[in-house]
Amino acid sequence: MLIETVLVGILFSLYIFLWKTKRVIQKKKTGKDPEVIGQSKSNLQALMNILFKAITYYVILIIGIHTLKIDFFGLNAQFNLLVGIEWDITGFIVGLFGLCFCLYAQIKMKNSWRVGIDENSKEDLITDGIFRFVRNPTYLGLFLLNLGVCLIWPTHLVFYLNIIFVLIFEIQVRCEEDFLENLYGEEYRLYKNKSYRYIPFIY
Repeated sequence: MLIETVLVGILFSLYIFLWKTKRVIQKKKTGKDPEVIGQSKSNLQALMNILFKAITYYVILIIGIHTLKIDFFGLNAQFNLLVGIEWDITGFIVGLFGLCFCLYAQIKMKNSWRVGIDENSKEDLITDGIFRFVRNPTYLGLFLLNLGVCLIWPTHLVFYLNIIFVLIFEIQVRCEEDFLENLYGEEYRLYKNKSYRYIPFIY
């Protein structure tokens, strides 16, 4: 349906807008590019950078396949239980809710916001607001965004994207947590013990 393509297109465009705008504004303000994942000396971070780019291309491929209604080995066939305008609207709302988390995190983190691990800078540790309960609201927002797209396009291709996305970001989060613990020491350990990775009181 055209409405599904439009809704996914809006969500994806808003995500790109938030990311690009924050990157440009922060770079202009600080003189430093906040997207540091490609600058890391770590082999694992170099791999993660490649995987993040691969996910972006995969998303573009999915949008193209679904928009043009290309039969991709039957993987773009929809799950019957999740077909209907009510699911499309629900998915769009969930996606917007996820983008709100991303925007909140960008605003709250100010110049501490990064894409990747910044090995050459030590900013203030943000532990108030929603960060008091959730250490990674940006990633929570991205998970919700992907879930929203899955509800709009409930196909195997999008479902696999969600699984791959979660697995890759689970690895990245653990890398970041280890780095922050080494950087901030006891301050971060105390914060980690009284907060949750993504979902308050659950995980």
